[in-house]
Amino acid sequence: MFWILVVLQWLHVLFAIFWFGFVMTLDFLIIPTVQTLEPRVQQAFGGAFGRRVPKVITPVASTVILLGVLRGIAGGVLGRLGSAYGLTWIAALVITTGLLLLGIYVLTPLAQKLQSASPGPEFDAILNRLKGLTVAELVGFLVVISLMIAMRFGY
Repeated sequence: MFWILVVLQWLHVLFAIFWFGFVMTLDFLIIPTVQTLEPRVQQAFGGAFGRRVPKVITPVASTVILLGVLRGIAGGVLGRLGSAYGLTWIAALVITTGLLLLGIYVLTPLAQKLQSASPGPEFDAILNRLKGLTVAELVGFLVVISLMIAMRFGY
């Protein structure tokens, strides 16, 4: 059982780093860089990028959640759901699932809308909204990371 927990934990962390790293890269590198490009290039890059991201990030994020559930079950969380650890695990699961749903049902459609927007004020407004929402997503990740740290210490 020990090695199952090690493998589940390692894979869970690896996929979580990928997902969280993507959001940080998007917020601090990609969107600010795209905003400096001429509108025609912004739209070309945005279209190609927007088509690729859901194909990669949705499975990665889903895998993070699945591995977190399996890791929790293998670690015995189901017998401790009423404890501080169990409640923290549930909170992390709910928030992380919310982040995945935000990506699927809000960010992805907004990115698709950005692809069809005309260069100019409409494009800029959608890009700024997308940027704001990805910053909110980043805050959600920081909450989840805090919960993960708390669980490590038994909360």
